[in-house]
Amino acid sequence: MGVVFILISGAAFGLLPWFARIAYNHGAEPLGMLAVRFLIASFVLVVVSLVRRTNKARPHGVLAWQLFALGAIGYAPQASFYFFSVQRIDISLATIIFYTYPVFVVLASWVFLRHRPSVRVISCLAVAVIGAALTAGQVQAGSISGVLFMFGASLWYTGYIVLSSRVVHIAGAFTSLTYVMVGAAVAHGAVYLVVHPNVPTDGTGWLAIAAASIIGTVLSMGFFFAGVSRVGPGEAAVLSTIEPVVSIAVGVLALNEQVTGFRLLGAALVLVSVAVLAQFSRADTK
Repeated sequence: MGVVFILISGAAFGLLPWFARIAYNHGAEPLGMLAVRFLIASFVLVVVSLVRRTNKARPHGVLAWQLFALGAIGYAPQASFYFFSVQRIDISLATIIFYTYPVFVVLASWVFLRHRPSVRVISCLAVAVIGAALTAGQVQAGSISGVLFMFGASLWYTGYIVLSSRVVHIAGAFTSLTYVMVGAAVAHGAVYLVVHPNVPTDGTGWLAIAAASIIGTVLSMGFFFAGVSRVGPGEAAVLSTIEPVVSIAVGVLALNEQVTGFRLLGAALVLVSVAVLAQFSRADTK
């Protein structure tokens, strides 16, 4: 069941860019979509946390503010970069670029946490970088901003992962997720009040945002945490590579995106290196 949960989670995450593109086609702007997405997701998680019985005390004081800041300062900007990118470039291209974040996580852990990677891990990083370079090289003229936004999302997500590893285990996965989503909702709500970005103009756009909130956020994260508790983080990281596969498939099948040979080669190099990297990193920490 753990394997099934991770695969469901990865598939749900993989549909997120598609939901975003539908919302954009029906009048929404990235910041408007994100404000509604995080509002719905945080509301659902707060309701679930209130009815969920647990013997663990809720975070308070410094820990509560740290988790809230992870959402407002860590996750919210990363989501903004990600969805600005999806607005500008193909989903398949954006997904592969974003999936270079494990490279940055390993490098950040090496620099800031003194976790020196092994030679085989460094080899995987090199292959992933080559794959990302091949993929990014397929961007069309005028779309370089989309590539930069997605690399920004990858880098920001790296910081989020490194910082969250220090505090999430204290409060627990579900409670931490709830606080993070509330923080992201407050941050994007504040931006919405200042910028007034567009929201969907019809029911189809609103349905896409609802799907992004429930399927692409609450259910995907819930299934991921449930799966990790059963199969462990190493296997979960490998199984989660279904996410970019689903995103690329949706881009090709639903949005008629063109996949060149170089882009396929780049995608294969990134996905294989990330999967092997997860196994090597797990082995090196035993």
